[in-house]
Amino acid sequence: MSSKLNGLGKRACTSWVDAFVEYTANLDAPEVFRRWAAITTLAASLEEKVWLMTSSPVYPNLYTFLVGHPGTGKTRVIRSAKAYLRELPEPHIAPLSLTWASLVDALLRSKRTIIRLPDEPLEYNSMFIAPDELGTFIHKYDNEMTDGLSALYDPDEYSQERRGGDLKIKIKSPQVSILSGATPTRLMEIIPESAWGQGFTSRALMIFSDERIIGDDFAPIERKLSDDLLHDIKLINGLVGNFQVTEDYRNLVNLWRQNGEAPAPTHPKLIHYNTRRKVHFYKLSMVAAIDRSNTLVLTRDDFNRAMNWLVQAEANMPDVFKAGTSGSDAAAMDEIFHFVQVAGARGLPEHKLVHYARQRVPAHSVMRVIEIMSRSGMIKSIGMDKKTGTHWWVASAGTEI
Repeated sequence: MSSKLNGLGKRACTSWVDAFVEYTANLDAPEVFRRWAAITTLAASLEEKVWLMTSSPVYPNLYTFLVGHPGTGKTRVIRSAKAYLRELPEPHIAPLSLTWASLVDALLRSKRTIIRLPDEPLEYNSMFIAPDELGTFIHKYDNEMTDGLSALYDPDEYSQERRGGDLKIKIKSPQVSILSGATPTRLMEIIPESAWGQGFTSRALMIFSDERIIGDDFAPIERKLSDDLLHDIKLINGLVGNFQVTEDYRNLVNLWRQNGEAPAPTHPKLIHYNTRRKVHFYKLSMVAAIDRSNTLVLTRDDFNRAMNWLVQAEANMPDVFKAGTSGSDAAAMDEIFHFVQVAGARGLPEHKLVHYARQRVPAHSVMRVIEIMSRSGMIKSIGMDKKTGTHWWVASAGTEI
């Protein structure tokens, strides 16, 4: 089918993404979170009404996780983005807490039928999952849930028979989009080491920031939704059809692939993610195109903008693992350092250091932690009391934790 637009209209914003970023500047959240919330919201608004034909159709839905420490504004951004989708006709937004069974039931109720005369109607089931925190949606790593979400990333027919009954479920072309927040530590708790080589994580875009925006709590803030953003997302939601590609776009993609899709992430946990970068890029290209125009055509500009989004996100992805795995031992070392630092220049006898450390790490790890702190320069020995044979420790001057 050729590209079509249901409900022609002139856009109010030059770019919906840029306008959302500007309008949410008062949320005290990093710009990167606001930008990716906007990108994912546009992708979700398109559902399965637009697609790019490759060896099989690619749809613009995304699985986006805003990853940052507590207090970085993830919740405010997600709620603001979700508010715009709620204003669309028949918004299909998932409940916050789901099991796989309840997710399937909710998706079954999220049916769309798009009339495309003289073509056949377009039928599919699409839903937007947008919990403030990933932990409220996926309480623990569940293969049934993650395997199911992997299947819903690329729409195909889904069927299920519930045990203990005659209920048979068949969903034609089901699809979900995800926008969720997560702290690095919680993300590492939910997704175990072994799972990073599986399908679900390779489909996720992790947007990391540890930036804390300090705003004026008493400044006047406009809380209502932007009329221009609402106007434009409703127009975008009316787009229907397949994307065409210009010769420039096609040549740039082929050159990128011939060059090994550089620059590709090199972190060991992102090896399997790399196999899906091409699909992520195509999805982002579609979002870039509809962000600037009602015309379903991918151009050189869309290639460059999508590539910029992808590369900038990937540059910070390894920080997710660094921040998430520097958990218990690192936190204990910070407390031990502070305890030694309070003792001042006189220092702390080793038996008190060991006793304090034993309350914060397993007994078998105490001396290892003290050795690591010594080798890293956090603390240092200032000698031994000859009468008692006790070593004394001080915090190293200028050490930052």
